[in-house]
Amino acid sequence: MNSNLVVFAKELSRTKPVELPEKFLQLDNLLQRSTSVTSVKYEIISLDILPILLLTLRQDFTTISNGWRLASISLSKLACSCMCVEVDKNNVKTKAWSSKFFDQYLPQGIDSFLLLTRHIQDRYTQEKKSHIRQDYMSYMDTVMNNLLEVLSFHSNQYSLIKQVLVSPKFMELFLTDDVYICRLMIDTFENIIRKSRRLTGPSVFYELSTKLKHDYVNELAYKLTVFDNNDVGKAAVRALIAICEADSKIVMLLVDKFKGLPTILQRWHGRGFGMDLQDLLAIINRGAKSGPYSREYHRENYAASRIQALWRGYASRKRLMKANQAMKQFQNSFRKRKMKETQMKNEQRERAEVQYQATREHYRRLRQFKLQQVQTIQLLPASEVEKYLEIQRLRSATKIQAIFRGYLQRRTLVNSGYDRLIADRAARRIQRTFRRYLQRKQAELDRRQKRLEYIKPAILTEAKREELLEQIETWRSERAPRAMSDEEFLALHTRAQENLNRYVTTNRAWRRIEQRQRLLLHMMNNDSEFLLSNYPKLKSVMEPSNERISSINQLDQAAKYLNHPSSAIRYRARQAHTEALKHARAPWYKGLQMANMDEDEDDEDEYFNRGGLDEFSRNDILNNPIRYEYEKRKFHQFTPNTTTSSIERHQ
Repeated sequence: MNSNLVVFAKELSRTKPVELPEKFLQLDNLLQRSTSVTSVKYEIISLDILPILLLTLRQDFTTISNGWRLASISLSKLACSCMCVEVDKNNVKTKAWSSKFFDQYLPQGIDSFLLLTRHIQDRYTQEKKSHIRQDYMSYMDTVMNNLLEVLSFHSNQYSLIKQVLVSPKFMELFLTDDVYICRLMIDTFENIIRKSRRLTGPSVFYELSTKLKHDYVNELAYKLTVFDNNDVGKAAVRALIAICEADSKIVMLLVDKFKGLPTILQRWHGRGFGMDLQDLLAIINRGAKSGPYSREYHRENYAASRIQALWRGYASRKRLMKANQAMKQFQNSFRKRKMKETQMKNEQRERAEVQYQATREHYRRLRQFKLQQVQTIQLLPASEVEKYLEIQRLRSATKIQAIFRGYLQRRTLVNSGYDRLIADRAARRIQRTFRRYLQRKQAELDRRQKRLEYIKPAILTEAKREELLEQIETWRSERAPRAMSDEEFLALHTRAQENLNRYVTTNRAWRRIEQRQRLLLHMMNNDSEFLLSNYPKLKSVMEPSNERISSINQLDQAAKYLNHPSSAIRYRARQAHTEALKHARAPWYKGLQMANMDEDEDDEDEYFNRGGLDEFSRNDILNNPIRYEYEKRKFHQFTPNTTTSSIERHQ
């Protein structure tokens, strides 16, 4: 037993997990300096240093400086070297731990390699810098090469190959959209499939579940469809060939489920792996029942490809033309904008220069005016200086007022002129629209007239004319009027005259009665609504304790009725007031006579006041029994308390 390894194993048990990667570098140096490498590997396995190394590969190396480089290059290489050793179960030296090596250490090592690769892939996807991503790519390549070396060394251990293919971590690595990782994993998958072939019996890939095999095939077909990289396409084609050689059922799957795969493979021609494409197409063709790779099929595919190419070329040229037009338009608009900005700057500069010159001229004239004014004041006598200054102030004020009045007048003219212009434009537009409408109507009439001129009447032949005349004579003979006698004519005439006389004599009176009734009903409805809406309060209708107050209230109430808004109520109030005055002023015997007359003619006055009938209408109703019954029902319906009508009394 090597004493250095024993000391290293003791130190390893006391080392922290963070320091283990650097500690294993010493083991790598020990292994390189040893003369008998195999014996040193046996001692590493027997001292249980290998499982610690494999557990170290599973940790996160982010916190360690250059940790991922150390793990992928040094530690994975060291683990691969320790696992690639011949172990004989019958040998005395290796018999004690051989079963543990094959049952635990090798599967644990395979899983550690896959987990380390998965961690490096996560770091690769999160990194933004290209040179660091390139380093992570090389780390993944190194770890996968070490994995393939272990599988190649233990090629008779098919359980390790199955463990790799079934591992979810390997499937996660396989399902990637990165070009480099995709190429690396497809190459690894192809190598593993080729190593899984047994000398006798089915391959390891054949023993996988149907779902897992379909997943691998689906992913390879997806990569052939989506990716455009030559390395990815070549690796995917070679992997499909290896799968078809390992399991013949995959060929039927490609034929049945992936019917468009041969068409997809056509776009990979001329990429540098034509022989592999031909081999894959030949395999699919052998598995196809109807042989889709006939001359007609190739001709149709070529025609479709040609049409697609022509269409893509046309679409590309069209897009390029639109892009050129858009770029020209953009450049023109940009140049116009720049030109406009330059023009605006020049105009602003010119305006500023003009304003500056105008200001200088203004100050020059003002200074000259002041000098002339001073010279004039010097020449004038002292007594006329104030008078001169006052005249100058008045002139200045007059000038300012004139300028302001001119400004106001111009603004007024401009505003009114603009409104007049708008009104004229609106009038012209309305007139133009109306004239166009008249022109359209006249054109429509002209078209209809021309259309009628072109319509020729149907030609009436002699046979058709005779047939129509015969039909007319037949119709007239069938519907000829029946001859009436003189007595029938006289009776019909008499009956018509009676009906006409009855209608003329009764309809006029009836319309008058109906109109009066409707008017009276309308007046009653208005009066009732007014009375209901203006009913007196409870306090006003209560009986007062003093008779004098009660009489005063009655007089006030009568005065209110005399001044009532309704004409019917005012008329009735005046009529009642007149009758009360007659009763009050007449002798006592007159009062008795008037009372008897009121009792006899109460019903008739009621009827006449509500509509009234003249002598002609009354006689007409009495002579017509039907009209009499109708008028009687209407009267009783209108005045239900009346027992005897005026019509009955007259009868």
